[in-house]
Amino acid sequence: MKENIELSKTREFGDIISDTFVIVRQNFKPLFKSYLAICGMFLLTSTLLTILSNFQHTQEGEYSAFSFWGIAKILFEQVNYSALVLTAISYLAVYQQKENQPPTTLEVWAYFKYYFFRVLGTQILLSIALVIAFFFCFFPSVYLAPIFGLVTPIMIIENGSVEFAIRKSFKIIKENWWFTFGVILLMSIIVLATVMALFIPAMIFYGGSQWLTGTYYNTTYAIVEAIIEHACQFLWLLPVISITLVYFSLTEHKEANNLVNRIKSFGKNDPAADQFSTEQY
Repeated sequence: MKENIELSKTREFGDIISDTFVIVRQNFKPLFKSYLAICGMFLLTSTLLTILSNFQHTQEGEYSAFSFWGIAKILFEQVNYSALVLTAISYLAVYQQKENQPPTTLEVWAYFKYYFFRVLGTQILLSIALVIAFFFCFFPSVYLAPIFGLVTPIMIIENGSVEFAIRKSFKIIKENWWFTFGVILLMSIIVLATVMALFIPAMIFYGGSQWLTGTYYNTTYAIVEAIIEHACQFLWLLPVISITLVYFSLTEHKEANNLVNRIKSFGKNDPAADQFSTEQY
């Protein structure tokens, strides 16, 4: 039987992608169980709000993000996504602590409830920062996205503050921005392509009903769209697992380099230290 994946090691780009799928395959049952048990309530509520928002769309003939249901949907989608991110990273954190053994749902829940409000607040602040950066200029938001993606793994795995996590994220991503961006981009494309493939039957159904009835947007499609959209949400566990593996890889790489530098410095004189070698205490 193949050994479980070791998280704390350096990985190349291809290893990050392949190990993401290996982790999901080896841990599918306990990971999916934890996801459903912890995020199920958020998922159902978010689905309901999306249905109500879409239903309003069908009644009024146009969608408004500033309607009551539109605002409620946007706000709770942030809560829903934060719950998904926190569940995935909490699972991996406990997995590492148990020396690569799958955690129980209760162990993941203990992490989840401890970090929930801290992660939710951080996710909201980072989202606002990305939106502001996007409106000022598109490229700053693209630059910040991989950096901000590492913040939550650092907060949870190292039990750090928001400030500590942001500082370390900038530090470890130095000279590795393209590596991190590439992982996020590729995994996001894989997820979006899968979601689009699952949407094809609904789109065919919608196109046929529109041709037959002459209606632009009907209630049935509004419900089907909301259900498929949220049924596919678990796929976003993949990019979260990938960015967490990036965190482990970059951290191991930086620490290994620091260790090598300290070993090389053994036996060498440190002029700054020699200035105080005769100081009496």
